[in-house]
Amino acid sequence: MNTHVLTPAQANFDMALWNAEAESVSSSDLYLWLRESGLPSEVAIRLQSLVGTVTKVGSKAISVGKIILIKVIEFAKAHPNLAIGIAIGAAIGVLVSMIPFLGVYLAPIATVISSTIGAIAGHRLDKLDKGQVVNNSSDFIVIGQDVIEIAKEFFKLLIGIFNMVFNNQVLQEV
Repeated sequence: MNTHVLTPAQANFDMALWNAEAESVSSSDLYLWLRESGLPSEVAIRLQSLVGTVTKVGSKAISVGKIILIKVIEFAKAHPNLAIGIAIGAAIGVLVSMIPFLGVYLAPIATVISSTIGAIAGHRLDKLDKGQVVNNSSDFIVIGQDVIEIAKEFFKLLIGIFNMVFNNQVLQEV
């Protein structure tokens, strides 16, 4: 496994760039983008509360909530069909939950299955849009490979965010 180790200077520089980007985007712009992307207002409002999360690192205030939300938005923009596939899967789960009596029990299973299928289909469409080769087999090995590719992309984003935030906090507070 390849790990990318950041020097303290790189971590500080990256965090400064991310924070400058976060500060240049207003909270209302983020809310509008969330609403325009099709999220229900309840979800957009809850994510909006994340925007106000700020942590003090040394003498600097870092807009951690905005940074995380901006990075997630960038991920969704880089993988639009994947995001749509997951959203459709979640919507199917909500619809199943509305079935009287059985919906409560079936919804979690339906959400996981439909979100996974939607994510894989969206991932394959994103690969086609980028001109990459796609194996359209429904073989479990191929599906597993798609799931691994999706997880790698998402965790690369998540690890990058955590590395920046935690490396900077450790380095500044020592």
